[in-house]
Amino acid sequence: MTTEGVPVPDVRLDPMTDEEFAAFLREAVVTYAEAHVEAGSWPAEGAQERSVEEHAHLLPQGLATPGHHLYTARDGDDRIGVLWLARRPHGTGEMTFVYNVEVEASRRGRGYGAAIMRAAEERTLADGLDRLQLHVFGDNAVARSLYRKLGYVETNVVMAKQLQPSSQDRSDRSSTKR
Repeated sequence: MTTEGVPVPDVRLDPMTDEEFAAFLREAVVTYAEAHVEAGSWPAEGAQERSVEEHAHLLPQGLATPGHHLYTARDGDDRIGVLWLARRPHGTGEMTFVYNVEVEASRRGRGYGAAIMRAAEERTLADGLDRLQLHVFGDNAVARSLYRKLGYVETNVVMAKQLQPSSQDRSDRSSTKR
């Protein structure tokens, strides 16, 4: 397949094995905690534990958790990444939510991210659903650019600014304390 004259790799989604899931979960817990800390939404202290708790809540039965589908993405026999999809309520129906999509570091920049997302779209349509949604951290410019190129639009934007009081503000506050 080609897109605008650029070859797009073929990607196959295979259900994760128990061994693949164990490795995926270890890595996902770490990267999810790090992403929240870098985004400023979680303090570093306790981030790993919070990530473990969130993953345990979302996947209480591991690979057998109803409505969740975890895949190993392959190009031929080569593992090129992972994909975690789940059915979630949306309006009066359901949609597919992308909880995690990851391309192996050594495979990035070769079109695999787009190929995995297209495979997710095909999987969603095959499941009888017509909406695919995801969350991306604001500082992940590469992923945000990819999603825009694939036709995704921002539906919600949360913005924050870390404020630092000036030295004058601190002295004003201390003089008003009783």
